[in-house]
Amino acid sequence: MDHPARQYYNPQLTEAEERDLLRRNYLLLQTGQATLGLIGPNLLGIAVELRPDAIVLHFAIAARTAEVEEDIDDIIFELEVFLGGGPEQHSEITTELHIDQPGATWPGHRHALLHLAKPETGD
Repeated sequence: MDHPARQYYNPQLTEAEERDLLRRNYLLLQTGQATLGLIGPNLLGIAVELRPDAIVLHFAIAARTAEVEEDIDDIIFELEVFLGGGPEQHSEITTELHIDQPGATWPGHRHALLHLAKPETGD
């Protein structure tokens, strides 16, 4: 009997597209694990950009504070730990910080979104 997950498989994907999709999903999962407990109220958005041999984490932040910078440093450290020994262990991890709500001009929207805070309405 065919595996139940096969119903979600797209047979039109080329081998390279399938490999890229698996890499994207793997890095999103690992980054999500790395952020657990580290997304504070000033971290408004996180997106993951994949480049050959590199990962760029886009952060939308309310303000650049010592607490936010420590959380981001902790996320990067945790991600390096999660990637250690795996296929992405040598990928460079870089960050781009964007101060403000993750609006339409936030570069993170062009990449895989991991976290997007609900805007405060003041109600």
